[in-house]
Parts: sequence; structure tokens; C-alpha cells
Amino acid sequence: MTVDHTGLDPRRPRPFFVVGCPRSGTTLLRDLLRSHPRLAIPTESHFIPGFYRAFGNPVSDAAAWQIARRILSTPRVSYWEVQAKPSDFAGCRSFAEVTRRLYETWAAAEGKPRWGDKTPHYVRDIPLLMRLFPDAQVIHIIRDGRDAALSWLRVRFEPKNLYMAARLWKEMVRKGRGDGAALAADSYLELRYETLISEPETTMRSVCRFLGEPFDPAVLKPAPSYPWVGYGKLAVPMMGTTSHGIRSDNGGRWRERMSLNDRSLFESVAGDLLSELGYPVEGLQEPLSRPQEILYVAQHRLRQTAAILRRLRRSGFRRNAAVLTGNSVRRLTRRLTAAFR
Repeated sequence: MTVDHTGLDPRRPRPFFVVGCPRSGTTLLRDLLRSHPRLAIPTESHFIPGFYRAFGNPVSDAAAWQIARRILSTPRVSYWEVQAKPSDFAGCRSFAEVTRRLYETWAAAEGKPRWGDKTPHYVRDIPLLMRLFPDAQVIHIIRDGRDAALSWLRVRFEPKNLYMAARLWKEMVRKGRGDGAALAADSYLELRYETLISEPETTMRSVCRFLGEPFDPAVLKPAPSYPWVGYGKLAVPMMGTTSHGIRSDNGGRWRERMSLNDRSLFESVAGDLLSELGYPVEGLQEPLSRPQEILYVAQHRLRQTAAILRRLRRSGFRRNAAVLTGNSVRRLTRRLTAAFR
């Protein structure tokens, strides 16, 4: 019997990954694609790069079983309620094959032949995804960073001030575009959120063409979005949609909702990329001093640590409060030390 060590099989449909800076329309695009009769995409996975780096490829049935057990027990994947046991993965001899088998099981339960993934942060790991899945296709969706930042700052994760939102948006978009440029035309597609909401049929026809799938009008209305996965008050409404479909007026809101000072700060951090992408700029860019940057980063780290402590208290960890507080203080110290280097 031939054992697949790469996870690559020409008889299998190509996997695809929807990536981008958070709050850039990845969820909207995922739910539009989920409306296609052939495509299944679960909630965000967040395990592929980290678990591969930690565990590598299984060299035995026991190793494959252990990797599968760890994946299936993560809160995000356990939410999928995949009807699979760790022992079902025992014959796998690559991390990619373990992952494919997991997603194929999910897709089969959905009654669909092809799987995809939507985890925005994988925009930082496109080369790794392509090493694991050489036949994969990547769809990178980009949104005006100012609108993305306004939406991002409303939710309780990641950037804790506008400076960090601008910096992270710039880093993620540049990384995704740079890595995508090295891929073949049939492996990487870049699209704009603004085009998706203003010209949905043209855009979705292009996406279906890229994926090699027949266009189906169903993709013009998003499937019901998944409930937020186990994080309570972190939940936010999905942007860009109404009960009837896509909202065409969900772009350019920064013009009304951003103060002059905030627009100037964003341009000072990421105005060069806004211009490169063809988004309008107002000539408000001003050089930021190193002390200013350090203060923004320190503020972000302090707020981030405070948010972690609040979540831990709400999560019933009170009996370990001393240990948790000590660990958090040590993490905060390391973060501040790094920020002031």
C-alpha cells in the first residue's frame, strides 16, 4: 500500500484559505463561499502553523493519534463537533494529512466535497501553508486600513490603540502581498473588500473562477454566520451584511467616524501603504518620534494585560489568582522591556 506523506492527492479537491488582516471582510467572504453548494468552511481554526511547528510530521500511529487528539481538543476545533476520534488519524504520516482528514470529515458532514479555511492571521503564514498544502489556493482580502482599524478597535482582542491597529494592518497586508506575489496566478488571489460590497456579483464570479468552481447565485447572499465561539462578550455583529444580504454602504466610514488627529496618526504609520493600494490619503502624515512609538506600544501592552486579567477573573480562576497575577506581571514586565528596547 502506498502511504501519502505529503497530503497531496490529485484526486482530492484543492484546499483554499481565506486570509487577511482581521476586520477586513474575511468573515463576509467566508459566509458567501459557504453558500456555494460545493464549499464547506468551518469557524476559524488557529492551530495549523503553531501545531505544525510544535509537533511536525507524525512518524508513527501513536504520534498521529496524539497530534489528532490535541487538535480535536482545542476549544475552537471542538466547537466544530467533528464526528472523528483520534484513532481515525492513526495511519497519517504527515501533519498535512492529519489536517486534510479533519477538514474532509467536516465537509462530508456538511454534504460538500471541498473544504476551505478562514483564519485571518494565516496571512502571516502563507509560505508555510503552501509547504504543507502545495495544491492550496489563497484568497487575500484587503480593506482600507482606517475602516479595518475602526472595526478592530471595537472588539476586545489584539490592538488596544489606533497606532497598533495601523501598524498591525500594515504588517499583515505587506506580508500577505509579498508572499502572495511569489505564488502562481492560480494559487493566489487578492481582492478588495470595497469591491466585494459594491460589485458583489462581479467579484464573486471572479472568486469562483479562481477556485475553478461554477458560479452559483447563492454566493451573493451569505450563509448564516456562526455564533461566536465561546468568548461571551467578545462577540460582535458581522460587518457588511444585513438580513437581506450585503451592505454596499459599509466602506469609507472612516471619513465620518475618525477625528482629524486619528486620521493623521493612521497616515503617519501606514499612509505609504494606503497610497500604494490606491486608497485616498489627505496629506496628514507626520513623523513619529521614537518616544511616541514606545508610549503607544506600552499603552497597548498594558491594556492587553489588563484585558487578560479581567477575562481570567470572569472565567472562574479566582482560586489561582495569586499565581495568575504573578505570571501576568512577569509577562507584562517582559512586554514592557521589549517595548522599550
